[in-house]
Amino acid sequence: MDVPFVFDASDPDFADRAYEIYRGLRDEHPVYHDERRGCWVLSRYDDVRDAAADPVKFSSEGTSISMGLLPMLQQLDPPRHDELRELMWRAFTPRRVAGLEPKIRRIARALIDDIAEAGACDLMQDFASQLPSRVIGELIGIPKERLGAFLEWTEVLIRADPHKEWETNPFPLIYGEFAKLLDERRSEPRDDLMSALIEAEIDGQRLTQEELLGFCFLLVVGGNDTTMNLIANGAVLLARHPEQRAALVRDPSLIPKAVEEVLRYDSPTQALPRIATCALEIHGFTIPTGDEVSLVWGAANHDERRFSDPERFDIQREDNRHLALGHGAHFCMGANLARMEGRIAFEELLARLPDYELVGEPQWQTSRWARAYQSVPIEAAARV
Repeated sequence: MDVPFVFDASDPDFADRAYEIYRGLRDEHPVYHDERRGCWVLSRYDDVRDAAADPVKFSSEGTSISMGLLPMLQQLDPPRHDELRELMWRAFTPRRVAGLEPKIRRIARALIDDIAEAGACDLMQDFASQLPSRVIGELIGIPKERLGAFLEWTEVLIRADPHKEWETNPFPLIYGEFAKLLDERRSEPRDDLMSALIEAEIDGQRLTQEELLGFCFLLVVGGNDTTMNLIANGAVLLARHPEQRAALVRDPSLIPKAVEEVLRYDSPTQALPRIATCALEIHGFTIPTGDEVSLVWGAANHDERRFSDPERFDIQREDNRHLALGHGAHFCMGANLARMEGRIAFEELLARLPDYELVGEPQWQTSRWARAYQSVPIEAAARV
C-alpha cells in the first residue's frame, strides 16, 4: 500500500528530510494542495520566481503570516508598497550601510576573541545571533541593554506556526517597546533609522504610527533572523566540508561566493505566502481566487531544472542566481547588509578559528518558514 505524500514543515522531523521532501514536491507534486491548512505550495524554481515577480496575481496582503501584524512592506502590494519602499531606501542608504563595515568587523572580532579565550561555545548564541543583533540594533537605534529582549522575541517568531495559538505572543511586546523608543526619538532625535523614519515624508505626509511600528518590526526581525541563520548554517556547512573551509582559509577572496552558496543551499527563509487574486492554472491544477499560495524558496533553490547537482554544497558554484533573498518587488532590502555581515563573519571566524569543530550534531529548530539551528556547539583552538 502506497503511503500518501505529505508536506508538513511543522513536523519535528521535517528539517532533517527537507531536501528529500522538496524533491518529491518538485517532481511529483509541483502544485501541492495542503487540505489541512487550506493552502497551495509551489516548489519549482521557475514557478516560485514567476509568482514572486507578479504581485497582481500573487498578493502579499491578507496572508496567514500577516495575522496580528501592523502594516509593513512584506504584507503590502503596489502602489503603497512602492511608495514606502522608496522612502525606506532614502533612510537605509547604501552609504549608511557601507559605513557600518568597520563597526561590524570590530564587533565580530570582539565576539571571536571571547570564543577563542573560552575555547568552546554555542556559535549560534555567542556569535551568529549576537553579531546581526548588535548591528541592526545600532542601525535602528535600539539601546544595547534592550537588544536581548528583541532577540528573544525574534527566536519565538522563528518557531511560530501561524495556524496555531501563540504560547507567548511577541507582537504586542515588540510594538510596545518600539512605541516607547519612537517617543524617545521624537523628543531627542539621533542619527539612526528611527529618527530618519519619523522625519521622512511621502507627498508631504509623514508615516503614521502604525506604519512606523511596521517598519521597525520588519527591520529588527529581518535584520536578526536572516543573518544569524546565514552565519550559523554556513558555519555548520563549512565544518562538514573541511576541504572547502580550507580553501577559504587559504583564499578569503572566495568568501563572498561561499556566502551565496550558503544562502542557496540552506536558505535562512524557506517559504513565504501569497494570496491568489484570480483563478490560476499551473501544471494542470486550478488554484481558486482567494486561496493562499506558499512560495518555497528552499525547494526552488535545490531545483535541478535550474542548478547543476543542487544537492552538492559548492563554494565555487557559478551562475548562482538563488532566490534566498526573495525576488521582484519584495526582494530583501537588507540583502547588501546581510551579505556584508556574512562575509565579515566568515572572514573573522576563519582567520582566528580555522579549525573549529562541531561538538555533536546540531539540532534544527522546528519552523514552518525558517531553516535555523537551535544551537551550534563548537570547540575551537585559536590561531595565534
